[in-house]
Amino acid sequence: MYEGPFDQWKRALEPVVVEELSFSDDPVVQDIISTKALANLALLRKSAVESQLRAHEHGGSELDEYRSAFKDLECSALMAKHSSRTKLSAEHERLVESMKSKRYSVDFDLEDTSRYDEDVEIIEKTTGPENDGEESLGQLRSRLLGNRRGSSSSGADQGATTEKQMQVHNNLQEELISDMSQLVSGLKIGAEAFQNALEEDSTVLKATELGLQATSRSLTNLGGKLKKYHNSKVGLLFYLGCILFMFLSLLLTYMIVKIFPKM
Repeated sequence: MYEGPFDQWKRALEPVVVEELSFSDDPVVQDIISTKALANLALLRKSAVESQLRAHEHGGSELDEYRSAFKDLECSALMAKHSSRTKLSAEHERLVESMKSKRYSVDFDLEDTSRYDEDVEIIEKTTGPENDGEESLGQLRSRLLGNRRGSSSSGADQGATTEKQMQVHNNLQEELISDMSQLVSGLKIGAEAFQNALEEDSTVLKATELGLQATSRSLTNLGGKLKKYHNSKVGLLFYLGCILFMFLSLLLTYMIVKIFPKM
C-alpha cells in the first residue's frame, strides 16, 4: 500500500493532539497544545511548499498531499485555539474587574477603619472609665476589627490560592512545552534516520545495478565469442564427421551383404 510523505507525521501528531485536546478542559492547556500543533503544521507546510518549488516534474503535488493529510487536524487546532483564546480573554476581563472592585473596597475599608478608630477614641474620652458602655464599645470595636481583619486575611488567602493556581498552570505549560519539544525532536531524529537509511539503500541499489549491467555486457561478449568459435571450428568438424560416418555406414552394409549371402 502506497504511503504519502506526510503519513508518518500524521500518525505521530494526530493521536497526541486529539487526545490531549479532548482530555483537558483547561483553556490554558488547550491554547498551548493548539499553538504547538499549529507551529508544527506550519513547519510541515513550509517543507511541502519548498519541495513543490524544487520539484522538476509537476505530476504530483506535495502541497496537495499535505492538505489532504492535515486538513482535519489543522481545523481542529484552529477551533481549539480560538475557543481557548476567547475563554482566556473573558477570564482575564473578569479577573481585572474583580481586582478593581477589590482594590476599591479595600481602600474604602481602610478609610472607614481609621475614621472608626478616631470616633471610638473620642467616645471613650467623653464617657470616662466608669461608664458601663465602655466595655460594650470595646467589644464592638474588637468585633468590627476582627471582621475586617478576617476579610483582609481571606482576601490574602484568595490571592495566595490564585498565585498557586497560576504557578501550577505555569508548571504545566513548561511540562507540555518540554514534552512537545521532545516529541518534535524525536520525530525529527526518526525522519533523519529514515532518510539516511533510504539514501544508503539507494546507493546499494545503484551499485548493484551497475554490477548487473557489467555482468550482462560480459555475458553478451562471451556468448558472441562462443558463437563465433562454434561457427568457425566445431561446425566444420561436425559436418566432416557426418559425411565420414555416412560413408563408413554404406561400406559396412556392403561388406555385410557380400560376406553373409542369403541362406
